[in-house]
Amino acid sequence: MTFYQELQLNQAGSKNLLKKSETLKEKLYHMWVYLVKIAATMAFCFFFVSIFSILFGNENSIVGVVVLLCLMVFRNADLGIHTGQSTMLLALFFVIMTVCPHLANQFSPVLGMLLNIAALAVLILFGCHNPSMFNQSTLVLGYLLLYGYDVTGKSYQMRLVGMA
Repeated sequence: MTFYQELQLNQAGSKNLLKKSETLKEKLYHMWVYLVKIAATMAFCFFFVSIFSILFGNENSIVGVVVLLCLMVFRNADLGIHTGQSTMLLALFFVIMTVCPHLANQFSPVLGMLLNIAALAVLILFGCHNPSMFNQSTLVLGYLLLYGYDVTGKSYQMRLVGMA
């Protein structure tokens, strides 16, 4: 197995290689590859959110976190429907996460709560085809992060662009 192929393994595959290592040298090599993979992932996340902050403003760095979370979770997720439908569903999720938290912050507390419940229900219902994958938890986390870090004016316009 090449270095690159080993980098492509998931966490269970990497840990399995570590367990099956026969010599200390082999074990150290597999551990080094695993640590390189973790460091590369962390560096990518850091740079992604930093660039997002530079492009869309520091107040929208949380949008970079939400987009990154969705990319990492949904890149291999099987929603159990056709690809075209999955694309439309992901677009719907982003529209909901872009518009509803902002509107809920603008409404009265009761109307805001009702909008939040409705939006979260749609995210959970349509994002949870396979509950064991916990896709809905990523969507709910993203929604709550965007709700908690609301912006207005030019910053909201930049948020719209960032979520598009």
